[in-house]
Amino acid sequence: MKSSHAVRGSRLALACLLGMFLMPESLAGTTSDPLAGDTIHAAGNALEEVSLAFARALASGSGDRMANVLASTGIRLHLGDQGHVGLSARQAVATIREFLREYEEGQAVVTRAAPIEGSPDRGFAEVLWSGRVAGTSQGVRRTLFVGLIRDAGQWRVDEVRFLR
Repeated sequence: MKSSHAVRGSRLALACLLGMFLMPESLAGTTSDPLAGDTIHAAGNALEEVSLAFARALASGSGDRMANVLASTGIRLHLGDQGHVGLSARQAVATIREFLREYEEGQAVVTRAAPIEGSPDRGFAEVLWSGRVAGTSQGVRRTLFVGLIRDAGQWRVDEVRFLR
C-alpha cells in the first residue's frame, strides 16, 4: 500500500504532465506566431473582401493593388511617428511604400473585419503585419488598424494606422 505522500506526489506529477499538454502556449513560456492564429482566409462579405485585398497588396508591396481598394481622397495614415491626413490614393500608396521600404519579406493577415455598430457606412479591419528589418534577421510585428468607408456602394480603405 502506498503512503499518502506517494499518492499525493503521483497526483502532482500527473497534474504537472497534464498541465504541460493543456496549458496555452502563452502561459507555457513559448511564443506563438500571431500570423498563424485566427485569420480570415476567404471573404464572407464585401468588407472582408476589401480588407483581404488590402492586406495582400500591403504584403506584396503592390501599389496598383493597394490603390484599387483605397478611397480616392481624404486618406489618413499613421505610420510610426508620422501622421498624414487628406491624402489622395496615389499619395497614400507612395507614403506607405516609402514607410515599408526599410522592411523585407512582409506578410499580412486579416484577423477581424466588421462594420462599425451604429455607422453602416463605416467599417474596420485588424491586420497583423510582420516583416524583417532590411539587411538583418531582426523580425518586426505590428498590428494595423484599417478604417473603411462605404463610398458609392463600395467599401474603400480611408485610414491606416500601424500600431506599436
